[in-house]
Amino acid sequence: MTPAPARAELRWLSLCLGVSLAGSLGGCADAGDVGTSEVTGAVTTINGLNSSNGLNSSNGLNSSNGLNSSNGLNSSNGLMTTASGRAVVAYLVRCALPAGSSLVKADQYGASYTFPGLLGMAPQWENGACDQTCQENVSACMLAHINTAGNHVPLWIVSPNSAVGWGLDPAYPNEEATFFGNIFTPGAHGTNQSTYPMYYCAGPQVKTNPPSGRLGSAQTSPPYVNVFGSQYAQCSSNGATPADYPYAADGFKAISGWNYPVTIWRQNTTTPTITGTGGTTGSSLGTGGTSGTSTMPPPPPPPGHGFRDLDYWP
Repeated sequence: MTPAPARAELRWLSLCLGVSLAGSLGGCADAGDVGTSEVTGAVTTINGLNSSNGLNSSNGLNSSNGLNSSNGLNSSNGLMTTASGRAVVAYLVRCALPAGSSLVKADQYGASYTFPGLLGMAPQWENGACDQTCQENVSACMLAHINTAGNHVPLWIVSPNSAVGWGLDPAYPNEEATFFGNIFTPGAHGTNQSTYPMYYCAGPQVKTNPPSGRLGSAQTSPPYVNVFGSQYAQCSSNGATPADYPYAADGFKAISGWNYPVTIWRQNTTTPTITGTGGTTGSSLGTGGTSGTSTMPPPPPPPGHGFRDLDYWP
């Protein structure tokens, strides 16, 4: 397995915290702070999501403790002290905790922020440790939502994680790629000890009408690499293990020893709901501001049927 190359810095922008569950969804409002369903910010070396730092205790985040505890996510230092750091927290919570739950945390000034859950891929992290399984589930979820152009693009998500599950939507016919790795632990699975493994392998339609910012398009410095070397090496041609019957065509349950991947399917043609320039179309999902409770989207489909979601991680 080819380890991911070291990078001096990974620049991540946040995901608009909304899902397209009923077919269409308005665009997100201009950049605000976390505490509603909107998040924004560049997450760079100072916030710790990079090749030398990762998501660890130097950022006020300790995966050995629950997010709810002061030792798990600290209010006075690290991620909670900047808008960009809170953007990371918002997405960690969105990936880890289920819809209907939320995490409330204060920043260094005592301002309170509410981070809603959605996908529920690692609910144990709310009050307990995020072990290797938890880390790999959350990592795959975050990597799968990267859009280097800053556009919101509808995606269909499937995973061996039972909170997401298998099952396809005919409106999403193009299998883009499967994502996996560990953005918490350098050298995981015997990779280079100085880097955080961030991988994908391609699906057969990765280059079919690729939306801007997604794999197959002219991406700008994506943080992940194809685990099989060449950019468009396919999962199915390199020994990846498909999902169990009757979902073998939906995605993969294991790749090169990684057992918690996320497979993404795309629409045939996609009109982004918002661009990276800050313009909006449609109505906002939140009201902005520094504190308060999120305006929650409609509930997700039942577990075991996949998820319809939006990417936004330039």
